[in-house]
Amino acid sequence: MTPIQGTTPNAISWQGLLDKLVETSGVEGAAKISADNRFLVFTATVNGVESPVTVRIPDDLELPGEVDEAAIASLVGKLSDPAFNLTEGEIAAFKEQITKIYNDASAAVAETKSRSTGSVMFDLYKLMALLVEVAQSQRDAARDLRSAQSAQIQNSIQSQADTQRSAAMVGLIVGVVCGAVSAIVSGVMLGKQVNSYKNQLSAARSSGADAAQTNANMVKGADTAAHANAQLQKVEGQVGENVASTVKGEMNGKVAATRATYDQKTQVVAEKQQALTGAEGERATAEAAVHTKEAAVNEAQQAADAARATAGIQDPQKSATDAKAEYVRDCGNNQQPADQAQLAKFDTAIQAESTLATAKTELANAQQAMPGKELAVTNARDALQTAKGEQEAARINYRASLQSAADAYASKYESAVSADGPNSPEAKSARDNMRMAQAYAGSKLAEAGVTTAAEHRADVGHMLFPFLPVPVHS
Repeated sequence: MTPIQGTTPNAISWQGLLDKLVETSGVEGAAKISADNRFLVFTATVNGVESPVTVRIPDDLELPGEVDEAAIASLVGKLSDPAFNLTEGEIAAFKEQITKIYNDASAAVAETKSRSTGSVMFDLYKLMALLVEVAQSQRDAARDLRSAQSAQIQNSIQSQADTQRSAAMVGLIVGVVCGAVSAIVSGVMLGKQVNSYKNQLSAARSSGADAAQTNANMVKGADTAAHANAQLQKVEGQVGENVASTVKGEMNGKVAATRATYDQKTQVVAEKQQALTGAEGERATAEAAVHTKEAAVNEAQQAADAARATAGIQDPQKSATDAKAEYVRDCGNNQQPADQAQLAKFDTAIQAESTLATAKTELANAQQAMPGKELAVTNARDALQTAKGEQEAARINYRASLQSAADAYASKYESAVSADGPNSPEAKSARDNMRMAQAYAGSKLAEAGVTTAAEHRADVGHMLFPFLPVPVHS
């Protein structure tokens, strides 16, 4: 007997099993079972005798994965358990039906395998081989098509490259020819421009433009004291020690007077500033004294008021001295001795009023001194403003003398260029003197307080455009 492979279900339909038994064996009267009813009671006829049969549905029954004679024998053996209450005849009938069902199923499975498996598998493999052949043919055709397209693109690119190479060669030849012609023309034009520039330079030097440009650059470079001193040291190294010493001596001699006046006025301004500072300090001290005296008066007033209240003086117009005298007089008129404690209170009030009077006097004196202190500050401020005005005038004169002395060297250079030419030894020497004079003047003008930023910008503009009016200093 061939085993039958089966699939173990998750749940057993006992009602279906019983229905199948009833149908095959003729058992009738079986009651329906459910999840709550786990027992089956039915009536069976065996050898002409009817008897009730009770079957308990097992909870742990597991169906075998493979059905054969051994499995059937094991099932029949389990049904012999007294718990099922089955007779020998009932078990034999059940075994007969199960064996019949198993034989029919085995025969059906064997017939199915003999009829269908070989041809079906043959047709399936043939179909798969045909599909593989068709797919390979499609890939071969696509590969041939891509190869043809690639060859066509390569031929097109090669054709374009040949055309561009021919055009580039023609352009190169034309460019070389044009470049050679342009170089020849440029060389001729450059020679003419050099000659023209030499003529312009000579004319510029002769007309004084060179001197103006040189001086303007040096004035521009002396915008700060540090830059001016660095420029002076550079020029001194270029012109030599002899030229530098000579120009400095001549410049100092020309500006000595204006420089002395400027220094003297600057000293006066410093003195006036110191006087103003002292006057303002005295005024501040006087103001502090007034505040101190006012506080002393307030304190003395409070002490006097408290002492008068303790002494019992009610009349604000009556002094403590008068109140004491009146008290002594009243005691004499009444022929009563004066109370010593009361007299002591009067004496305290009298002393407090005396202290208050002294504080008021000192406050009045401090207040009377304030107008004089204010006047001293005003006079010192006016004197400082006057001194600053004189210093400003002296500063302007000093600046003008420095610039005039430097301009004299520029005039000498222009005269030498005009008389002997720009490349003559006289012109070169005059140019060195001019540069040294301008560098020295720039270092002096850049000293603190001598030149303002606006004046420096105006000086640069005047050097470049001497025809413009010189700014007026206020």
